[in-house]
Amino acid sequence: MAGSRNWADLPDGPTALIADRVLAYDVADYVRFRAVCLPWRRCSADPRAHGSLDRRFHPRRWAMLREELAAPNRRSFLNTSTGECVQVGLPELHDHCVLALTSEGLLVLVHHKPQRNTVRLLNPFTGHLTELPPLTTLLSPHDQHMRMDLIGRFKRVLAAWGSGVANDDSTVVLCFNTLDVLGMAKPGDDHWTLLKCQFGSMLSPLMLAGRFYCVNWHNGVMVLETSGDQPPRLEMASELNLSGSLIEGSLHLVNNYGELMLVHRWSGPLSSLNRLGYWYDAYRVDLDKRTLFPVNSLGGAAGRAVFMGMHCSLSVSIQNFPSGSITADTIYLGFDVAERAGFKVGAYHLADGSIEGTGRYEGCLVPWPHTLVDCLCLANSPILSEELSHFPYV
Repeated sequence: MAGSRNWADLPDGPTALIADRVLAYDVADYVRFRAVCLPWRRCSADPRAHGSLDRRFHPRRWAMLREELAAPNRRSFLNTSTGECVQVGLPELHDHCVLALTSEGLLVLVHHKPQRNTVRLLNPFTGHLTELPPLTTLLSPHDQHMRMDLIGRFKRVLAAWGSGVANDDSTVVLCFNTLDVLGMAKPGDDHWTLLKCQFGSMLSPLMLAGRFYCVNWHNGVMVLETSGDQPPRLEMASELNLSGSLIEGSLHLVNNYGELMLVHRWSGPLSSLNRLGYWYDAYRVDLDKRTLFPVNSLGGAAGRAVFMGMHCSLSVSIQNFPSGSITADTIYLGFDVAERAGFKVGAYHLADGSIEGTGRYEGCLVPWPHTLVDCLCLANSPILSEELSHFPYV
């Protein structure tokens, strides 16, 4: 056809420039770009030729859904920026289970056989697999023994919430907050550097911009410091100047689009809009002034909402999901939050303090374990799911 262009013959310079811009937005689109033709593949960097901790290739916009699929080695991934959902084949799950989902979208895997204790870091979209030190160098023999029960207590107690890649782009932080254990290691190390904390001192662990944060009732918001000649330690990043009752409740750190936020969940007085007395106060964590500032808006041009679980939470822009499915400045409760199951509290509106009941979905209908991502999927049903039989590894 006259005037038609063979895009495979695009000069190397423009092709490489387009590839760089695609990669800057999303590694999943970059994988698709490289799969178009050999010339485009040749002009774009091979992720496997770079280190696994190279942030350019991390699927930071994607979260793995904890759902049961017919194929045991396939998982669904949700793009929290666009609402797109894809299925990815992960042959590594044949003999590994997922120990942690990092904030960069990577998967921390551990071998099924307890005697192996092999830990690996997997990029689910590029297939890049990195060896890390074994769990025997981090956990006590008693904690390792719990690995025998992979379906039950291991998944609950040894789930490594808040793990990720440190801001030196060379260290992996592995957090077992229910055991008060924090480990740090680099690819090629033969052991984990251990930081053992006091009981209950690492609540709501979170990686944000390459830094590890957690919170506890006595010392406030804590940050992991690894610089200087001192050993790794947790230092106070912000005091807890909360307005609600401290007698009972829980604390939840949230990455609110790059800004650290804290939600204080507590039981208080009843009101005409809140007849159950469950309150969820939101605060912006000011790391410069080392204090909390109360907010009744989650920000964002189109508005944002938070899906809050007992162990981790997720902030999303409402414009990326079907109109009317979620509301701005609202905290949606995960299925592991007690009042959702016990009192059918589904959401809390920051603007007026009102609560919203749950819909027709109940926790028993969601595959275990129940997490905030399950809650997000149900709250936004239906989401278009793109079936990909073989998402192309690079």
